[in-house]
Amino acid sequence: MNIFGPEKPLSDSNLWRAIVAVASVVIGTGVILVWGKLPQPSELVELSVVFETVQSLPRVWGKTGGDVVIAPPVAVEPPQLPELIGTMLSAETFSAKSIIVKDDATGAVLYRQAEYEERPMASLTKLMSALVILEKAPRWSSSTQVVGDDIIDTHMYAGDTHTLDQLWHAALIGSSNKAIYTLADAVGWPRAAFVERMNEKARELGMANTVFVDPTGLDAGNVSTASDLAIIMQEAMRHERIRNALLTKEYSLYSTERGKEHHLWNTNWLLLGWIPSELREIRGGKTGYIPESGYNFVLQTADQAGHALTVVILGATTHEARFTEARDAAEWVWANYRWPE
Repeated sequence: MNIFGPEKPLSDSNLWRAIVAVASVVIGTGVILVWGKLPQPSELVELSVVFETVQSLPRVWGKTGGDVVIAPPVAVEPPQLPELIGTMLSAETFSAKSIIVKDDATGAVLYRQAEYEERPMASLTKLMSALVILEKAPRWSSSTQVVGDDIIDTHMYAGDTHTLDQLWHAALIGSSNKAIYTLADAVGWPRAAFVERMNEKARELGMANTVFVDPTGLDAGNVSTASDLAIIMQEAMRHERIRNALLTKEYSLYSTERGKEHHLWNTNWLLLGWIPSELREIRGGKTGYIPESGYNFVLQTADQAGHALTVVILGATTHEARFTEARDAAEWVWANYRWPE
């Protein structure tokens, strides 16, 4: 029960009326107690309402002009963005259909070319597959048999037994399609559910123009944009297990069933030094190719001052061009942008 009627700010006159009413009840109660008459239960109920109302009065008094007094927001300094000091490159500089170069610290886009054009991802898809697999926290020392799917793969055979850790390295170092499919099956989800989680995670990351239809990237229905793929590369590089695999130059798989070893080189030729470059630090990269996509590549690299860039190349015309164009785009940014001190 509210003795003052509906809750609303009180005018000065109504406020004093309320105070007088409360005082009257309190004084009346004191008189009753002085004469030795205890309040009846119904009167105690009324008193409790009165005291609750008294406790609420400071909240009414704290209002000014009918509005709650709120402290002004604290001013936040905007991030200091890199400043272009050179001449912007023309689109004809590169063969790639889509390119983006982002400053990792601020998210600033330092070079762009058709960055929102949807294109097939090819094996860049495996970065999202890896993220979903990590969510399931698999037991890496456990073993499983390679799937029997009739898909392109040069690193392993159906029925061979490998640990999940070996399959993980084969998938991210050698871009093995059978390895990523076997891992996706091993985490305990039906394939449709696994792919649905890939799409759900893309939405969570803000990748609005990305669709996954399988975990490998062999299907041209796996589409994304350079802008979205920069997001997924940055997210993937936050995970140590992904970073370590992408920085492993070579790896050997042993097949017990065949009694032989198979050697894998990392598909990132910049990491291997097979493409000459003066990049100070390569933090990770992933390749992708199917005929519909052309040659794709994502790279994270940093200069001597620690400025980190994410570079996405989609649709380069040759295998080597994806590496040279990623290298050239990064080196151009460092030569033509100035970072704040």
